[in-house]
Amino acid sequence: MWGVNSGVWGKEVKESAFRIAIPISGRRLAMKKKQWVSVTILALVFGLTALSWAAPTQLSFSTGSMGGGFYAIGGGMSAYISKSVEGIRCTAVTSGGVDENINRLDVGEADIGLVSTGDSYAAFRGLKPYKKEFNKMRGMGILFANWGEPYTLKKSGIRTYFDLKGRTICGGAPGGSMHKLFFDWVKIHGLDPEKDMKIVFMPARGAVDALKTGQIDAAMQIAAIPTADITELSLTHEVEIIRFAPGHRDKLVKAMPKYLPMTIPAGTYRGIDEDVETVGMAALWACKLDLPDDLVYRLVKAIYSPAGLEYLVKVHPAAKGIKLENAAKWNPIPLHPGAEKFFREAGVLK
Repeated sequence: MWGVNSGVWGKEVKESAFRIAIPISGRRLAMKKKQWVSVTILALVFGLTALSWAAPTQLSFSTGSMGGGFYAIGGGMSAYISKSVEGIRCTAVTSGGVDENINRLDVGEADIGLVSTGDSYAAFRGLKPYKKEFNKMRGMGILFANWGEPYTLKKSGIRTYFDLKGRTICGGAPGGSMHKLFFDWVKIHGLDPEKDMKIVFMPARGAVDALKTGQIDAAMQIAAIPTADITELSLTHEVEIIRFAPGHRDKLVKAMPKYLPMTIPAGTYRGIDEDVETVGMAALWACKLDLPDDLVYRLVKAIYSPAGLEYLVKVHPAAKGIKLENAAKWNPIPLHPGAEKFFREAGVLK
């Protein structure tokens, strides 16, 4: 009995085991398929998440020396771009000024830079004082005016450029171009800046400190007004804006049309109680030639939007002068295609 039954039982076990093996195997295959699908879905999810977490495009914005108008405005523009243009992080970096910004754009060390109408026009074409064509930059639009405002302390006795003979003057930050403009203004008065005075170079903040301690007698400045370093100095010291002697400003503008006749209104700085006739230029922002058209379009659209202009006015009063209708009015260098597209769509460029 046991033998037969054992045999029968053994046969049933074998058959049962065989019958059970098929569904177990099927379930394992199904589980593997489910696991594979799950892994695939997870990979897709993490892949999409990784894309959404992708590092933003980094842009460098070359501005000016700390304390100057270019530094303040450039910093504000960088902050607004990072805040409002998706996927972009823009960092403002200090510089010696226009010349250094032009050089950085030319060699690709900066993506964006602040320049002036006169300097960019000459640099792009290789005109004096530039020794080569800096033609790897493209315009992104006019911003605001810059006023020439070399300054000193009232106790120095300096009032016009004639009074600078024999004095020590800060011509601007190292690597900048302000001294070239200053030299033009001095030369129109018949002075030789390299013989009739001592020229030194230091950042805007350093110039203020040097003026306080008597290391220098005056400092060159051209910037949007009011300029932070002069404003702060006027709170503790009586300041003076150096003036053109009668008739000499008109003589300069006639000889060098790149300069615009301008006026610093009375009350711009503490102790300046009358209008000061001076000259200046317009500021514009430029970028390196190979920035993508779509990227530049988005940057320009953001800055000249009502929200962008409102933001910049809070950063610096000079931003009140930034107008969309003026942005493409003068083009000392060719516009970047992305900027041109936006200005045409906005109706300010025909």
